[in-house]
Amino acid sequence: MKPLPGRMKWFTNSRARETSANAPDTPWASPEAVARVGRFHRSMPVYQPTPLVSLNTLARRMGLGGIWVKDESQRFGLKAFKALGASYAVCATLAARLEMPPPLNFMDFIRPDLHPRLSAYTLVAASDGNHGAAVAWMAARLGCSCRVFLPGGTTIGRLEAIRDFGGDAVVIDGNYDDAVRKAARDAHDRGGILVQDTAWEGYTDIPRRVMQGYLTLFDEALAQMAPVMPTHIFVPCGVGALAASLQAYLVERFGRDRPVLVAVEAAAADCYYRSMVAGGRRIIPVEGKLATCMAGLACGEPTQPGWTILRHYADGFASCDDALARHGMLRLAFPLPPDPPIESGECGAVALGCLCYLMESEDARDWQKQIGLQAASRILLFSTEGATDPASYRKLLHQAADIPLGA
Repeated sequence: MKPLPGRMKWFTNSRARETSANAPDTPWASPEAVARVGRFHRSMPVYQPTPLVSLNTLARRMGLGGIWVKDESQRFGLKAFKALGASYAVCATLAARLEMPPPLNFMDFIRPDLHPRLSAYTLVAASDGNHGAAVAWMAARLGCSCRVFLPGGTTIGRLEAIRDFGGDAVVIDGNYDDAVRKAARDAHDRGGILVQDTAWEGYTDIPRRVMQGYLTLFDEALAQMAPVMPTHIFVPCGVGALAASLQAYLVERFGRDRPVLVAVEAAAADCYYRSMVAGGRRIIPVEGKLATCMAGLACGEPTQPGWTILRHYADGFASCDDALARHGMLRLAFPLPPDPPIESGECGAVALGCLCYLMESEDARDWQKQIGLQAASRILLFSTEGATDPASYRKLLHQAADIPLGA
């Protein structure tokens, strides 16, 4: 097999399975919470579980017991998982403001008598694209206004995805973290509802609800795998809301017997990896333009609950450069027969790129052993997005159409 393009750095959290009095509580991800969130999502007429795809040929080629990919390219027609968090957070927040009694049911929000009250609200968000599109989608379905702030360099495709739902997309001169601060000021000054998965002191309730919304994704995946359970899970990590939500879910469901979790970051924005290498006692943000093709992972500052959970419980952190994300995209688009193809964007595919590097690069043998990868290992990957930038996706596939990835 040809040498892999790209490079990866990694960190093993040797304290992840230790009992600690300082470990964060995770009751918000309890089985009861999972069931409650799942009932809400099932009340949405457009809800369907996304596919879980088996890559049996690739697993055999790598010497693994199995590889499964949760394919979020088909989520609500938005091509990304983000709508699970946005829908739950928005409706839970509006229900509290409108004093609507439980249980939370999406159909209650589309009653004609509620429209005048909902139309008075403006949802505000910062996004690299997918979260903003999800918030704009929810605003359109509920009759709210929406304003989304995006970092400089955002592609036309991601802008149009927000504007197609009637959202006001504002590109700022700055990176994602600057856009978060701008959105927070705008919501405060103009009376909007900030819908963000990044939390800080004084702003925790809505980010927690976003993270709870993601619980449905994990419960779907494990139900689809049953009775087989994964031994290892690789999940993309930007601000860390998705990865931390998954980690909390695993802690609540399995305790110390949970699968190994690896948080996979873009090398240009690897704030978790850098912070853990430095001792894991404080956050070391990544500043600057955060130049990476993995737009959704271009986050230089962790969300505070994400940092608290992952630094205690995550087993590993991987910092991957852009070439590995693109390699993962191509492996999924042009699989080894008879494995089916999967449409995956850069953020969604980097988890597979990370796994490929681990299993196919000589310098990763020690990390394989440290996290227990072996012939019986069953790997669950989360492909968090499809081709959310269609032009870039088509260009990459066109350039690589003649490359024999199985060589």
